[in-house]
Amino acid sequence: MRHELSLSVCVPAFNEEAGLRGAVEDLFLTLSPLVAALEVIIVNDGSTDSTATLAQELGKEYSPRIKVIHHPVNLGLGASYKDALSIAQGQYFTWFPGDQENSAQEIAQCLEHLAGDTAVTSYHGEGDRRCWMRRGISRLYTGILNKIFRLNIKYYNGLTVFPAEVLRAHPLISGGFALSAESLIRAIKSGTKVVELLYPLKERKGGCSNAISCAAFLGMAKDIIRNLIFAIHRKPPR
Repeated sequence: MRHELSLSVCVPAFNEEAGLRGAVEDLFLTLSPLVAALEVIIVNDGSTDSTATLAQELGKEYSPRIKVIHHPVNLGLGASYKDALSIAQGQYFTWFPGDQENSAQEIAQCLEHLAGDTAVTSYHGEGDRRCWMRRGISRLYTGILNKIFRLNIKYYNGLTVFPAEVLRAHPLISGGFALSAESLIRAIKSGTKVVELLYPLKERKGGCSNAISCAAFLGMAKDIIRNLIFAIHRKPPR
């Protein structure tokens, strides 16, 4: 256990009234005993259901350990992540979906592997319970990124715990779901070590994933192209 660590967790929530409370409670129940300080930053990303009200309630219940950010319109995972990072006070930073598709134990298992020059990420392997289409898209996406960036990462969209200063040293471009991959790739290219850990995926508590919409696909394609250009022109680390 890493009782000396401080950890900030971004919880992006777009119409996640069904799972948000459970996700937040899971984080505090699982992680609070393991770290010196836990900060949760809920980002209500332009929700049209009761997510905004629920986020405010949670902020009051867990004050001052929860901060709440409200986007007037849906800006995407990238904006939520970057806005949370901008106010995060923890030594380490990660994100956690508000739909309860992941378990906070996925983050807990990362803690013992963390260091100032090390990020820790998760992949699901045979424990991936999503539909065959999402699994297929995910494998194709991983293969394309590995080919483009000459890497051998098992999964780019897992929960990754970064040293916060690593993320701040390389400002992120992506506005959508490609942000998870971009942050991992930039960290690796800058010399950060990456540890990959296996952890099974849970099932959503309600609603549909925002990752398989047409807008999400277009956004990911645009972000990949932008980051490919970045990779080609970036000077290698000394």
